[in-house]
Amino acid sequence: MKQIFILLLTIHSLSAGPGHDHGHDMGISAHAGPVTLSKSQRQNLGLQTTKAAIVDLAPSVEIPAILVVPPEKHGSVSAPFAGRVLEVLVKLGQHVQSGDPVVRVTPLALGSPAQTLSSPVSGHVIRQNTMPGLAFTPETSLVEVGDDSQLLAQGLIFQSPELNKIQIGAPAALLLDVFPEENFPGILQRLDTGHAAEDPGFHLYAAIPNPTHRLRPNFRGILRIALEDPLPVVAVPRRAILGSLGNLFVFVESSDGVFEKREIVAGIRSGDLVEIIEGVLPEDHVVTVGNYQLQFLGAESPSAEEGHSHSH
Repeated sequence: MKQIFILLLTIHSLSAGPGHDHGHDMGISAHAGPVTLSKSQRQNLGLQTTKAAIVDLAPSVEIPAILVVPPEKHGSVSAPFAGRVLEVLVKLGQHVQSGDPVVRVTPLALGSPAQTLSSPVSGHVIRQNTMPGLAFTPETSLVEVGDDSQLLAQGLIFQSPELNKIQIGAPAALLLDVFPEENFPGILQRLDTGHAAEDPGFHLYAAIPNPTHRLRPNFRGILRIALEDPLPVVAVPRRAILGSLGNLFVFVESSDGVFEKREIVAGIRSGDLVEIIEGVLPEDHVVTVGNYQLQFLGAESPSAEEGHSHSH
C-alpha cells in the first residue's frame, strides 16, 4: 500500500496529453490521455499484459456440474439369496477386472455351501458397503464397481433461452478448481426431457474422457457448453475489461511504458475470453493485471488539475 501511495503522489509529473475531452466514468476521465509509467512504477503496480489474438470463439453457457460414473459402466455386487458375509476380498479404490472375486458369502439356508461373488464390470471399487459377519438380503448392494475411464459431467440448467439452443453432440469443457490451468474437453451426450414435474431443472450430461484416471467421481466444477459453431474473432481475457455495460474500456500499451485507455464494444463471451468488436486490434498488448489501479492514475493526470486547454 505504501508503494501505491508513493506512486499516486508522483503521478502528478506524468503528462496526460494536450487537447483531450473529459467525461465521467467511475469518477475518472472518460477520455483520459495516455499514462506514462517508469519501470519502477510499473513494477510497483505489478502490471501484466497479454496480446489480443484471433481465436475461434462460440457463444456458450456455463452451469455447475458434478462428475459421475455412467450408469452403463456401473456394477453392483449382490447375491440372489439372504446370507452372511464371510470375507471381503477387495478394498475401496482397488482396480478389478470383470469376473474378479470381490466377496465370499454363505447362504442362510442350512447345508448351502459358501459362494464367491464376482465383479460384473472392470473398474475401481467405488463403494464398499460390507464387512465380515454382515447379514444381507438379495436387495443389499455389497460392493459397487465403476469404470471411470470415461466420466459424465452432470450439469443442471433451469428454463431459459439458452436451454433451447443446447444440442446433443455440442462441444463441452469441464473446469475444475483442482486443476485450475486446464480445461477437460468433452461432448454433450445426454439431456433429460424434464418429465419429472417435481424437479424444475434439466440435467445435462457431457462425456469426459478420463484415460489416466486423474478425474474422480464427485469432483465438482463448471461445465461450459457451446451453443453455436465457433467463429474467428479478436478476443482478450475477461479480466482485461473494465467499466459497466455500455461503457466498457481496456488499457493498451501503445509503446514501452505508455498506456492508452480505449473504449471497446464487446461481443461473444465464452469462458475467460471476450470478443472485441471495436477498440482493439490483433497483437495489441492489453493490460490484464493492474488495470484497475491504472484507471485511477489516469484520473490523477495533471491536465485534470492544472488548467490545460480543452476542446469542446
